[in-house]
Amino acid sequence: MTEWGTGFSPVDALEATEGGQRVEIELIGPNLRVRGSLSLGRFGRLSDRINYSPGFVHVHDVRVLERNGDPTPLAVPELYVNPDDITFIAVPHVAPDAQPSTATSDARPVQQKQPRRYLVFTPGHAIIGRIHVLSETTLLSFVETADPRFVPMTDVAARSLVDQHVESRFDLALLNRTQMIAVAEADGPSGRPEDPAASTGSPWDPATLPPS
Repeated sequence: MTEWGTGFSPVDALEATEGGQRVEIELIGPNLRVRGSLSLGRFGRLSDRINYSPGFVHVHDVRVLERNGDPTPLAVPELYVNPDDITFIAVPHVAPDAQPSTATSDARPVQQKQPRRYLVFTPGHAIIGRIHVLSETTLLSFVETADPRFVPMTDVAARSLVDQHVESRFDLALLNRTQMIAVAEADGPSGRPEDPAASTGSPWDPATLPPS
């Protein structure tokens, strides 16, 4: 018997998520921010581990954080988190030789993708970052697509909507589609993603957003 039509039995699901490489992450939701580590199990990428493992997300060596990312005294050895309440799962720093691949992890032909910068509003955050999408993808088709549930986003800046002085930067984040309230494209005036090396200001600077 499998779980939720995924092809995993309960035993398979447990074996798929335990052991293997550990990745240091921050897990952020409207009312939760923690730092810890996540086991990739038999998966090679964090995005596959999250999208293809059913059930609660199991985080190890957990430190509860303040809204601005400062650590609190509260720490627990493990924490199970409901994915419905996760806005995004972030990796603060990714090594240059470990940048996320846009290729699929199966035998299907690889389709060419391009990075586009999106502005996303969630219940607790405004988020700017780059998502690799197919060249023919429109904004409407992007927001109406349900799969994958957690979308890889790079060069991420997340600003709290509760306290707009709180801004966090991450090399990589997995954004929960079900938490998206509103989405806009945030490419430069040319219609192409801006070169991040060409901008030294905040991604929230009006000059870096499309003209109104």
